[in-house]
Amino acid sequence: MTLQPGVNRDRSGMARTKAEDREVRRTVEIACDESGFVGGSLFGASRVFAHASVHLDLRGAIDLAREVRTRTGAGSHELKASRLNRPWGHPVAAWLCGPDGPLQGRAFVHVTDTRLFGLARLAQVLRNDSSPEGWWSAQEDPTTWDLVLRLHALVARLPQTQERRILECARDVLWVNRNHRRRDSIEAWTDVVGAVAGRLEDADDRCFLAGWATPEAVRRARDYLATPPVSPLTEPLLPALRWAVHHWSARGDVSVVHDEQSVLTPARVAAIAEELEGSRPGRRLTGFTRVDSREDERVQLADLVAGVVRRTVEDRLSGSPNALTVPISHLVADGSPVVEYAVRPS
Repeated sequence: MTLQPGVNRDRSGMARTKAEDREVRRTVEIACDESGFVGGSLFGASRVFAHASVHLDLRGAIDLAREVRTRTGAGSHELKASRLNRPWGHPVAAWLCGPDGPLQGRAFVHVTDTRLFGLARLAQVLRNDSSPEGWWSAQEDPTTWDLVLRLHALVARLPQTQERRILECARDVLWVNRNHRRRDSIEAWTDVVGAVAGRLEDADDRCFLAGWATPEAVRRARDYLATPPVSPLTEPLLPALRWAVHHWSARGDVSVVHDEQSVLTPARVAAIAEELEGSRPGRRLTGFTRVDSREDERVQLADLVAGVVRRTVEDRLSGSPNALTVPISHLVADGSPVVEYAVRPS
């Protein structure tokens, strides 16, 4: 999909081709891919979602991909992050993604802890009267974000069965499918919140958790059911793409080449483009093209970076003794909804 027509007009009304327009307005082309796609099913097995954006010209990307293939023995096959995440691939991952590597300043990764993200979406639905869209991050509302961090910490302290039940019911409240909602999701949520809150020893914790299932919270949940947002709240790819577009727009208008992804419908991409123009006057999303990653080395490199960062963060969150030791803090987007120690361990 191209967001701008093939011919634009300047202020005098004279027609300009795209090539001529790019000479007047600097355009930054980025290639994007993700790792850990959850398909809208938050609180599942995959805890981390990573979305990488890479700014490289095609010739440079081809040369760099060739070097990665040589170092990993990948031959002519499509480059995938799984090769770098194996023990024998760690040195290549450290070279490619390290702070002195070939992608320094050319690649950034928006990282999402899907549990934290899901609870943030729950807060947007149950604790606010605003009407969020899927590209808006809850972190933009400090009050809501503080609520989320407290709920996240409280849930983590619960017995495992209670923790799982809370997360499952939260998932069901948020999930909107073709039939809009599982019929008993709101009632199940209020029941589990009441049962868990009643067992908490601390009075402040009981009051805090109960606040997520008040009549006002139920009303907001029903409003969400009646008029779900155009851009779904359960897709971390949407705020990640918005971050990438905003970040690279500091250098000019943005054109995106993205791996095929059904979540990125024309309407949702257009909403991100419209928001960019509104929040950053003078900047535009001038193009959005979906490609098969096998046909574009820039996208393959984005997959590599996203996969290495996701695996590193997942290992740190789980305390894996075999965690990747690649430094990643220089790659991770500011404001990524992930716990800080997973990015910058002590």
